[in-house]
Amino acid sequence: MKSDGEIIEALDEIINGRNVKRFVHDLLFEGRDLSSIFAERLVAAGFIATTVGQVEVGLDQRAAAFLLRESKAFFGWVFIERFTETKSRKLFGSAIKNWKGDWAIQIPFNGKETIYVRYSERIDMEPDSNFVLE
Repeated sequence: MKSDGEIIEALDEIINGRNVKRFVHDLLFEGRDLSSIFAERLVAAGFIATTVGQVEVGLDQRAAAFLLRESKAFFGWVFIERFTETKSRKLFGSAIKNWKGDWAIQIPFNGKETIYVRYSERIDMEPDSNFVLE
C-alpha cells in the first residue's frame, strides 16, 4: 500500500511528464478514485480549470491540457486547427488517437466539459503546418 506522499509524488510526475509519458492515466488506485486529488495537484502545478472556448491560444500556439473523465486523466493540447485561410476551429485534442489517426477525444470550442490548462506550457507551432501532438 502506497502512502499519500507517494501517491501525490506519482501524480505530480504524471502532471509534469517526469519519468512517465503524459498520455492517458487511470486514476483508480487500490479501489480509490484519485480524480479529485489529481485535480488539486493540477491546480497546484499551475493548471487552470476552464473550458476550451475560454482558453487563450493563438493560431501559432498550442497549450498543454488535461481532461478528467471517468476516473481517467487524458493529456492533450488546446489549439486552433486551420482548414483554409478563413476556416478554423479551436479544440482540445487528446494525445491518444483513434483507429483513423485522429484525436480520440476532441472537445470543440463550445464544449462545456472542464479541462485544465497550463498557460506557461504554451508551445509555438507553424500555423499552416500539420503537427503531431505528443
